[in-house]
Amino acid sequence: MSLCCSNADRKALPLASQQKTSAELEDMIHQKLLTGGVYVSVRQEPILGWSATVITAPKHAKAIQERAETVAAELRKKFTLKT
Repeated sequence: MSLCCSNADRKALPLASQQKTSAELEDMIHQKLLTGGVYVSVRQEPILGWSATVITAPKHAKAIQERAETVAAELRKKFTLKT
């Protein structure tokens, strides 16, 4: 009899994330946005671990911020912020 967790419990455990600097994460998000004239800033965030903020022309800010948040959510599954 094993004292460890069951197979179902093991599947629920998060995979070890690779650490990236804020500059590396900013670059990864910027590349996925495929938009010029955008500055991406990544900062440590207590609940999510890290978050991305974009600075761009007001006309496009909301749509690009939403895209950046979608990209950041995917990247958070793979990477943590190196502090």
